[in-house]
Amino acid sequence: MTADRALGCAILLAGHPGVGPRRLAELLAGPGAEQGWRDVGGDPLVDPERVLATHREAGVDVLLLDDPEYPERLRSDPEPPAVLFVRGDLQAIGSTSVAIVGTRRCTGSGAGVARELGRDLTEAGVAIVSGLALGIDGAAHRGVLDAGGAPVGVVGSGLDVVYPSRHRDLWDQVATHGVLLGEAALGVRPAAWRFPARNRIIAALADVVVVVESHAAGGSMHTVHEAIERDRLVMAVPGSVRSPSAAGTNQLIAEGCPPVRDATDVLVALGLTAATRAAAPDPRVRPDATGRAVLAGFDWEPATLEHLAVRTGLPLPDLALALETLLAAGWVDRAGGWYERVAG
Repeated sequence: MTADRALGCAILLAGHPGVGPRRLAELLAGPGAEQGWRDVGGDPLVDPERVLATHREAGVDVLLLDDPEYPERLRSDPEPPAVLFVRGDLQAIGSTSVAIVGTRRCTGSGAGVARELGRDLTEAGVAIVSGLALGIDGAAHRGVLDAGGAPVGVVGSGLDVVYPSRHRDLWDQVATHGVLLGEAALGVRPAAWRFPARNRIIAALADVVVVVESHAAGGSMHTVHEAIERDRLVMAVPGSVRSPSAAGTNQLIAEGCPPVRDATDVLVALGLTAATRAAAPDPRVRPDATGRAVLAGFDWEPATLEHLAVRTGLPLPDLALALETLLAAGWVDRAGGWYERVAG
């Protein structure tokens, strides 16, 4: 059997719906890729070499554990991906990496913090790893791109199956400027079990895992578990005790995880010197006195029109006009009947 045929069979196994990471590793370590494909009832008419060629034509590298290009951070992990699919430059992983994770259902403030951390840590020379999900993950990657950095995205589907679909542009930017990693063959759709499996890879690639916002249970808490299993430091951004999206992060801090106020806290934990960074001027039009009073009424928590009317004492018509002006200028965001202040 040729090396290309064996690699093609490994790809087929990685795309088989009944073969998870552990089973895949067992098949490749035991009977081998071609026999393993037969054992799982794989279609004998499929040409493994053509499957491999399809991946190469799509710009996807396929690495086995013994490949010299396989990332050492993953090779030394207790559960390394038996087959790793790569689109982009593996050098993006860097010598020092931080994972930024959190809930898909984040607040605007949480997304702003994640973006700032991604940007500021990138400017300090730290590689940022995340899962390209909605919410905190995507915001962190955008922060890396803001700083001209190379994001590391770990996904739970084939590298050609963009999930979530609204992240198509971000997905392509990560692959172009950094690297996309996964353990699913091209064409594989996301499945519920693939995301917990993905989380172990995120934890394995990071020196520190920072949770920006998390509900009491969810995917980011699974990543925390995987990080602890690997003796990685977990840090958390504190949030309002009234916010469900901060329940998980506040609990982590209560249990002893160091808090993160800004990138400096993470750099200190890494043993690095904080880089001095001049604050960029805010391009938004400065609000007038009424607008500033409305912003002060938020206190960085979501609020309804009625909440703000009580806090500011403004008549409803004046308050509504001020909010529309702040929305247009980018100082405030709106979701349903709730308003939220947006960080610069």
